[in-house]
Amino acid sequence: MEYKAAVITMSDKGSQGLREDTAGDAIVRILEENGWSVEYRTMIPDDMDMIKQELIKCCDNLNVSLVATTGGTGFSRRDVTPEATLQVIDREVRGIPEAMRAESLKITPMGMLSRAAAGLRGNTLIVNLPGSRKAASECLEAVIKPIKHGIDVLLGEAGDCAAIHLPHGTVKAICISEKKGEQKHDIGEALLVENHGIQGDAHAGNWHRQVSLLAAESVAKVQKALNFTLKAGDFAENILTERIILHTLPVGTKLLIGEAEARVTQIGKECHHGCAIRELAGDCVMPREGIFVEILKGGKVKTGDSVQVTEYPS
Repeated sequence: MEYKAAVITMSDKGSQGLREDTAGDAIVRILEENGWSVEYRTMIPDDMDMIKQELIKCCDNLNVSLVATTGGTGFSRRDVTPEATLQVIDREVRGIPEAMRAESLKITPMGMLSRAAAGLRGNTLIVNLPGSRKAASECLEAVIKPIKHGIDVLLGEAGDCAAIHLPHGTVKAICISEKKGEQKHDIGEALLVENHGIQGDAHAGNWHRQVSLLAAESVAKVQKALNFTLKAGDFAENILTERIILHTLPVGTKLLIGEAEARVTQIGKECHHGCAIRELAGDCVMPREGIFVEILKGGKVKTGDSVQVTEYPS
C-alpha cells in the first residue's frame, strides 16, 4: 500500500511571505522518513472558509490518506483550524490529539493549551498539529506509527483491527557486483538463495550478512547535500527499499522479500578506513541505517515487489 499525505500550513504572515514555514518543512521530513509520500503542500491564511476548502479538496479530490495541518490551534482569535476541521469531518478521532497533548505535557505545562482536533472524512484522516516547528515535530513523532495502522484499518488493509501493524514497503532496486571491489549496479530481478544470498553477487555467502538492505529514505537524507545524483547501489546495498524504515527493525525480525523469507541479523556496520562511498558522497549512511539479513527460504525478487515484516523477535 502507498501512503499519501498532504501538508497544510495556516499562517497569516507566512501566506504573505513574511515568515518561513519551518513547521511544514519538519512535518514533511518526518512523514517521508516514516514512509509517507507528500503529494501536496500549501500555506494559507488563518481564514475559516479557506481552511475548509483546502481540507475538503485534499480529502475529496487529491486521494491522500492523511492531511497534516500546522498552525491555528492556539488561543488567538484568528486560530480557527480546529473549528474548520470539526466542520468538515464525518467522525472525530479524539485519541490522537489527547496523545499529542500528553506528549507535550512531558515537556511543558503549556501543552494543555493546544486545541488541536483530528477526525475522518471519507477515507482521509485529518490531524491538527501546533504551529511551531519544535511542537509540531514532537506531536507528530508521538502519533505517526499508530496513524499508519489506523489508515490500514480505515482502508481495509489490516485484516483484524486488533492486530499489531506490521511495517511493509516495496523493492526499489536490486543491486549486485560480479566482482569484489566493483560498484554495485541495478539488475531489476534476482534469485535469493537459501543460506547464501543473491545469486551472482560477489559478496553473497557471508554466514550472517548474506543480503544488505537500505531504505531510499535514508539515501535521500544524504542526497540533499550533494550536487550530483546518487544511484541505486552507491552505498553498496543489495536491495534498495522505500516506505519501510529498515534500521528500526530489531535483530531477529523476519521479512518476506518478494518470494523469499529472510531474518535480520545485523543493523548497520563499521565503515572501514578509506571507504570509497564516503569519499564520493561525503557521508556513508549504510553503517548507520542499513541492515543485513540471512535468507531462510529462497525465491525470486524483482523491482516493485513487497518487503513485509512477518514476525518480530519474541
